[in-house]
Formats: sequence, C-alpha cells, structure tokens
Amino acid sequence: MNRLFFIISFSILINLAAYAQYDGPVAPNYKEIEKNFIAKYQYSELMDKYLAGSSDMSIEEQRHVYYGFITQPQYNPTDTSKYNSDLSLALSKTYLSDSDYNIIESSAKSLLAEDPFNLRALNALLLVYAEKDNVEQYKITNQKIDIVQRAIASSGDGMTRKTAYYVIKVAHEYDILNFLGYRYGGAKKMEKDKCNSLFVAPNPYDVEKIYFNIEPALNYMKKRGGMKFKL
Repeated sequence: MNRLFFIISFSILINLAAYAQYDGPVAPNYKEIEKNFIAKYQYSELMDKYLAGSSDMSIEEQRHVYYGFITQPQYNPTDTSKYNSDLSLALSKTYLSDSDYNIIESSAKSLLAEDPFNLRALNALLLVYAEKDNVEQYKITNQKIDIVQRAIASSGDGMTRKTAYYVIKVAHEYDILNFLGYRYGGAKKMEKDKCNSLFVAPNPYDVEKIYFNIEPALNYMKKRGGMKFKL
C-alpha cells in the first residue's frame, strides 16, 4: 500500500502542473467543440488517450474528451443503469469481503462501459485496486478521475450562475463537491440560466452554494419530450 501513497502524492503534483499551464476558467462552447471534431480532433483518438489514462493530454484535449461526449450516441445523463444498485449495495457494507470487492469491480466496469466518465464507478475501482495493490490500474483510474475533474474545474469557479461549473451529467455535481473540499448540505435549487445549485455544509470559506450549468442534460430531456430525472 505504500506505493499507492506515492502515487497519490505524485498525482497532486500533476494536477498543479496542469493548472499552471492553463490561463483561467472559461465556459465550454459546445458548438465550437463539435466543429473541432471535424477540423482538429478525432473523438475516438481522444477517448483512447483518456481510457489509457494518458498523463500528457493538454487541458484543451481534456475539455474536448469530456464535454465532447455529448456529441456521441452513447451519451445519456441519467442514472438508470441496473448496475447502480448493485454497486451501491456492495459499497454500503461496513466490511467488504473478497466477493464484495469482485461485485464492486464488475459493477463499476459495467457502468463505465455505458458511461466512461462515471466518477462514482471510477472511485469505486480505486477502492478495489488499492485493496488488491494493483498499482498500474490504480494509476490509470486515478488519472481518468483527474482528467474529468480538471475539465470541470477549467469551466468556472461555481460561485455565481455566470461562472458556474459546467457538467454533462447531474451526478457530477455531487461527485465534484468532494474534489472542491465541500460537503453537500442537503438542499438544491433549479436556477436561471440552465443552472442547478447545491447548498453546501458549513465551511471555512462561508460559501453557501455552488452553481452548476447543466445545459447538456436539459437539452437531452427536451429532445425526449421533456422527460425528467432527479436533480
């Protein structure tokens, strides 16, 4: 397990280096991103780099692979997969057996086959790989999480509707709170400007709530006759 502590520390350094190369947060232009897949990028190539846990993806590539996923037929911002319940049940146990770890790994991989940016599934795999001391897969999985987090963090600061964090899936709102150092305060609100806000627990920064732009998820619902899912 000591090797994993080194990996975690090294990942923090990678994060700092990535932000140092970035000029500042800017909202994604979804139309421009889609055009870039014709003129500049091949989405399949970016996805291959992401799945390999590549550490040399530029912040622009990270943003394109994450936000560009909404252009893919596979994109679905809802959490209706049957593997969610299997994963949640296994993770809810106080003590995990070898069988539980196998269920967690299988369920997480099945979820990621449907949604490669599922942060809950990725974090569940970290738990498995740490337990099995699988350093190589731990590094790859941790890098995938970093890519998603960097992309979201590059989109805003979450302090206002105008500077909201942009996410392609409502679940990412809750998943990103821990990365930001906050805890969910138990309340949320649908705001203007295609934003949803999450109230956070008392914190040293006196931040009341964090704003998230969920335009892709709202567009997905609109195209399907206004279907609803839990915010």
